[in-house]
Amino acid sequence: MHRLTLTAQLTAGTSHQQIAQFISRNRPAFRDGGATGMMIRSGEEVHFILEGPEAALQNTVSQAKSSPLFVSADVTGAMPIRSRAFDKIYLSYAKAEHLASAMRREVAMLTGLAFSRQALAA
Repeated sequence: MHRLTLTAQLTAGTSHQQIAQFISRNRPAFRDGGATGMMIRSGEEVHFILEGPEAALQNTVSQAKSSPLFVSADVTGAMPIRSRAFDKIYLSYAKAEHLASAMRREVAMLTGLAFSRQALAA
């Protein structure tokens, strides 16, 4: 089992509804492949924090890289893991400022991602 962090730059004008459609299209394969995780929007970036079998994670990476919603999508971290932080969370989505401070700290600890005050206000 692996944890993978993917950072994607949104195409200008991308709406939350378009992101929701991306999630709806990809969630069944994500869940059926045994993956868990979430997407966190911070300004014009979306950070995917994915956990599960490598094949399921790579499928999600491929979907993000080929989606017109994102100008770019790059893996920014990957590591083997023994247990999940996002058990039974199948590609949820949140803006960084809507996460509780404890969740932001957990994400930072797991991935190294830190959300600046400017990004939290975006």
